[in-house]
Order: sequence, then C-alpha cells, then structure tokens
Amino acid sequence: MVDSGATSIFVHERIVKEFKIPTIKMDKPKKLRVIDGREIDSGTVDKYVQLEIEIFGHSEILSAYVVNTGHNDLVFGMSWLKCHNPAIKWKKGWVTFNSEYCRDNCLHHAPQVLAGKTPDLELKAVGILPDIYQMYADVFTEGEMTELPSHRPFDISIDLKPGAVPRHGPIYSVSVKEDKELKKNINNQLAAGHIRPSKSPMASPVIFVKKKNGKLCMCIDYRKLNDMTIKNAYPLPLVKDLLITLRKAKIFTKLDLKWGYNLVRIKEGDEWKAAFKTKYGLFELLVMQFGLANAPAVFMHFMNEIF
Repeated sequence: MVDSGATSIFVHERIVKEFKIPTIKMDKPKKLRVIDGREIDSGTVDKYVQLEIEIFGHSEILSAYVVNTGHNDLVFGMSWLKCHNPAIKWKKGWVTFNSEYCRDNCLHHAPQVLAGKTPDLELKAVGILPDIYQMYADVFTEGEMTELPSHRPFDISIDLKPGAVPRHGPIYSVSVKEDKELKKNINNQLAAGHIRPSKSPMASPVIFVKKKNGKLCMCIDYRKLNDMTIKNAYPLPLVKDLLITLRKAKIFTKLDLKWGYNLVRIKEGDEWKAAFKTKYGLFELLVMQFGLANAPAVFMHFMNEIF
C-alpha cells in the first residue's frame, strides 16, 4: 500500500516470519505515533529488514521497519515517495516510475507504466532462494567470495618503470562517519585475509566517495603509484561493438560479478607496492583493488579466459 501519511517504509511482522527474513536490531528503538502525536498500540519499532522488491521490472533493495501493519503486507511511506516521485493515475490504478532516480537505479526498461495492485507485488528476501536453485546454493553464498583466492596465472603484477622511487604522501583527514566506515572496512578486510599489516616504503592515502544510495565507498588514491606503473595494453571491449552484437537479442542474462576484483590476487612479491596508510596503520593488499592502473585490463583477460 502507498501511504503518504506514513513517514517511512513498513513491513508486516507476519511477512517477515513467513519468508524467514533475517531481522536487524536497531541501536535506538523508535516510537510509533499517529498524526496527532498519540502513540499507537504497536508500541515501538526495534528492528528492520533488508528487502528486494520488484514491481513489474521496477526493482530495488530497501530497508523496512518491522511492525504490525494490519491488513497490508507492505506500506510505502513518504520517504519512498520522495525518493521515486511516482506519477499516480488514481482512476486507472496505475503508477508510472519515470524519475531520474528510477531510470538510473530501478528500471530494467524505462520509461514504463506499472499497475499498482498489491497482489501483483513480488516480495523476496535477500538470500532466500527458490527451490529450483537449491542445488546451486553454494554459488550464492558469500563464503567463497570473502575467502582469499590462491595465486593463479591471472595475478595482477605491478611493474614499475626503470628508476622509479617509492613515494608516499600524507594521510587524508576523515569525518566521524567516514572514520567509522574506515575502521569497519579495515577490520573486515583483515578478517577476510585481503589485507595485512605492512612495512612498505610505498603508501597511498585513503579517500571516501559517496555512492548514489548515500553509502560511503572507501577508495585508495593510487595516482602516484599509477604514474610510475608500466601499463598493460590488454584491450578492453568497445561499447559500440557490444551494442551492435546485442542489437537483435531478445533474451539477456544478467551476471553479477560481485566482488570480482577480490578473486584476483596481487602477484607474490608485489603486494608492498599497493600498500595504503590510514590513521590506524599501514596495510598492503593481497587482492586486486579498484584504482590500480592495470586492474581493468587484468580483469578483462581473466573474464575472457573464463567465458
């Protein structure tokens, strides 16, 4: 149900139990109030879930508070309406998703008109697999994606130009929010074995970039390292050629190469060159990282050998 009177997105606790959706505990529970400020019987909200929602090709992953929503499975409030800014045809019961945000992030084919009927809503919990895919469940687990891969012929080497001297610059200051994300990122990568403490004479600083969804992405500023790196001339595909190849296609396969760069090791002995420094210390990468000059070429070679 679309409800402009609701401030956020809510999902019925019955749906959470039925689909066995994992819940996330909130640091600070919130009280539920009606428009005049009175608290309602549902009391407080102390948990939320991550949902993958698809409505006739309009798909997104969102957070929803778990409450008793009465006869409605899911309530889309003002936060969702402001984000998507849908055009609603009340007489016909149609919802048109054609905002810039939807075209860039949610629509498989834009623009398109979507019927806004609750029974046609496909609700899925992230991580829940249909029975037909159960035999391939290991493909969808995050275990192997977070493990340190073995060395292979596709390891990325960082070959420096003759006479290159290791350089390092100052660390960049970070905000309180960025500092929290930095500490979390370092701990996660250490636990996965993707980085290790270093004594490298080369050190690149860390910066943060905000994604479209508002989340912070930790990036390493490899500009000085890239300036002294010998470039790999392996060819990347031309977009024009790809479009020509696909122009008559009717069925497409979407393949999510999640954390693909983490499947490629840095060549043994070259790890020190990709070191980065933060207020929490100096670390060197064991797996390929975005920002390395030859990463796209190496990954393209890797993909061509697989497919």
